[in-house]
Amino acid sequence: PMVSKPANLRNLLATGVLHGHQPSLVELETHLSLARDALHDAGLKETSASGRFIGLYNAGHQFTLAAFKILGYRSGESGGHRQNLFASLEHAVPATEKDKPVFEKAHRDRNNAEYHGMPVIYSASETEALVSAINNLREEVEMIFRDWKKQHTASMK
Repeated sequence: PMVSKPANLRNLLATGVLHGHQPSLVELETHLSLARDALHDAGLKETSASGRFIGLYNAGHQFTLAAFKILGYRSGESGGHRQNLFASLEHAVPATEKDKPVFEKAHRDRNNAEYHGMPVIYSASETEALVSAINNLREEVEMIFRDWKKQHTASMK
């Protein structure tokens, strides 16, 4: 039998890859705002190629953080938290499953640049794939955030 996506998230919780988390509205709005700003800045024509990549990567990371927090999770305290989140993203946001290789490549490339001083060279098609993956993620996260916000603001009244 196929394991459901929420069961996979519960398994990640049981193994310590994820922890339970109750986000605040401000916290989620901040992640989404940072993601939108990074995505916008990456799209400016005067942004360098490396600036574009870092902006896209950061936008993807912020949307990913928001997705997990909306669902009541955050990354565990052990190292590799970004890798764990990107590797688990399809369980939190099933529509991103097809984009998993794109996010994993971006994460590897970011680590190679940041920790090993390796250049990040993206072709136009690779950049386009990353933009498409992030826009898909954004659309899904904005949708689950709207639902979360409706439920949580209604219970605060």
